[in-house]
Formats: sequence, C-alpha cells, structure tokens
Amino acid sequence: MSEEWPIAAPAADRPVEPARPAGRDRLATVRRDFFLDPAARLSEQERALMTAMLDDLVATIADEIIASLPHGLDAIGGEGHDTLVAALWRRGLLDRPDLVALLLRRADEQRLSATLNLRQAPGRAPLVQRWVADSDGELAACAMALVIARGRRRDRYGQGRLMFDDLPAEEAVALVHAVAAGLRAPLPDHPAIDRALALGAESLLSCHDEGERIDAMLAGLVRILERVGRLDDALVEDAAAEGEIAMLSAILARRAGVPEALAWDHLVAGGEGRLVLLARLAGLARPTAARLVAELGALTGVSDPVADMARFDRLGTEAVEDARGEWRLPTAFTAAREMLRRG
Repeated sequence: MSEEWPIAAPAADRPVEPARPAGRDRLATVRRDFFLDPAARLSEQERALMTAMLDDLVATIADEIIASLPHGLDAIGGEGHDTLVAALWRRGLLDRPDLVALLLRRADEQRLSATLNLRQAPGRAPLVQRWVADSDGELAACAMALVIARGRRRDRYGQGRLMFDDLPAEEAVALVHAVAAGLRAPLPDHPAIDRALALGAESLLSCHDEGERIDAMLAGLVRILERVGRLDDALVEDAAAEGEIAMLSAILARRAGVPEALAWDHLVAGGEGRLVLLARLAGLARPTAARLVAELGALTGVSDPVADMARFDRLGTEAVEDARGEWRLPTAFTAAREMLRRG
C-alpha cells in the first residue's frame, strides 16, 4: 500500500469543477492514466508532497509580485491562490519538465531521508550540525548557513518547501511571468495593469540568486570537506546512515568527477547495477559500497544485493573509465545522439 502523509495529502487533489465531466468526456484522460506503468506512477505520498510544494511556491511568487504593485493595484489576487494555481494548471503553464523534475527530486529526498532517519540511533546530533562547531572556520560557517537554509525550507508542519532561489534561472523566468499573467487574467483590460504586473515580475526576477540554491550550498560544503581531507569513505557511510541523501549524492559526484544530476539518478534508481557503478566511479572501498547497497538498496530498486556486489567486483578499470567518460559528455550532445539513434 502507498504510504499516506495526512498533513500533506489534502493538497494532492487539485481544485475541480463542482460537476465532473461525464464518462466519455473523460475517456482520453482515463485511458492515459489507466495504462501508465504502475512502477513509474507517482505514489500518493509523492503526489501530495509535490503538489504542496508547487502550491506554496506559486503562492509565494504571487505574494511577492502583489507586494511590489503600486497603491490601488495591491488588491489584485483577491480570488485566492487556489484559483490562481488551478488556472495555471488547466492551461499547462505549470507542466514544465525541469520544474517537475525538481519537485520530484525534492519529494524523493524527503521520502528517502524520512525512511533512513527512522533507523538512526537517537541522541546523536545530525551530521551537518556537528560541523557548526568545527575548528575550521570556513567549514563551520558553511555548515551554519546550510542549517539555516534548510530551516527556511520547512513549513510549520516540518514538510519540505521549494524556495524561489532553488529554481534554475530559465524556470524562474517562465514561472514568475506565468504567475503574473495568471494574476492578470481575471482583470479588465488596461495597459497600466499589464505594465505594473510585468514590472513586478521583472523586479522579483532581479532578486533571483542561483547561488542561494540549496544544491549550490551543498556543493560548496562538499568542496570545503574535500579541501580539509574529509571526503572519505567514513563520510559516505555517515551520510547514508543519517539519511543525508542529497549530501550523499553531492559527495559521490565530487569523488567520481561527474555531474551531480547523473549521480543522483544512479543513487535513487540504483537497480540493474546503477548504484554499484556509481560506487565504483566514486572509488569506494568494497565494505563501504556493500554498506551503501545495504542501506539504500531496498529503497532504490536493488532487488538482489548479492548479485549487485558481484557486479561491483567484476567492474574493471577500463569499464569504469569508459562510464566516467560517457557521463562527462555534454548533455545536449548525448540527448541529440539518442534521438538520432532512435531514427
């Protein structure tokens, strides 16, 4: 059965019209939904988390735009955030691959971290908090900044939030202008309203700082850990045991010398030898790789840990370096290559 998160679950259902369409009018959508691969469908937990994060993000952007409007227009948005989100949803303005991928990643982070945290021994300070008092000043400062940033990314119920700065620049531009247009939609035509909302959108975008992304902060912390000589197997084991799944991905990517997005994909979908390949690329000793498979395997699709560790043993240097070279190829090149291969 899918795990339910009661706090987030109500947000999973989009606002709908009072009367649902009749059977045949829904047939195209029902067919697509009915024949989706069950293994690839969102769980109720994932859907609830992603929907809650998206709703919160849209509401935050809308509030920032409205706050920048001149007096007399600051009553815009009175229909409520639910109405705004529903309108953007219906028109497909929220269906952007990179935005959805980021929402899915955050939901996966929360799902895996929550499960792994249940196994953690009580009474021990979390990994990042232990570095706040470190003798290395740069490490301590970076750890403190990360603790604060993570706190801002939790709502009052402790569920994760997606902050505006976490968006890639292209997604920020698209989403902010979509929200501004959504605020504009129910209003009468007037050039002054268009100008004010467009200016509000541009003002908000001028404050967008990709350097404040949580992933960028994690990457910075990992670079410092490498500088002070702590990017070792013991840290990998600690991160896995404590549910620091995003940090674990950043550590493995840094050690392997590959893009973090690819490391993440192999970490959270680790079946068919993907997790052990990442372990070999990162140069993990066999005991650490085995512990990683034991900690994460059942959560990430590793159906036979013994067989996967046998794969780890068979991976030679040449195969590992070939994989590393492939992972380092530009994404645009590999995407185009695959499209051409499919004819």
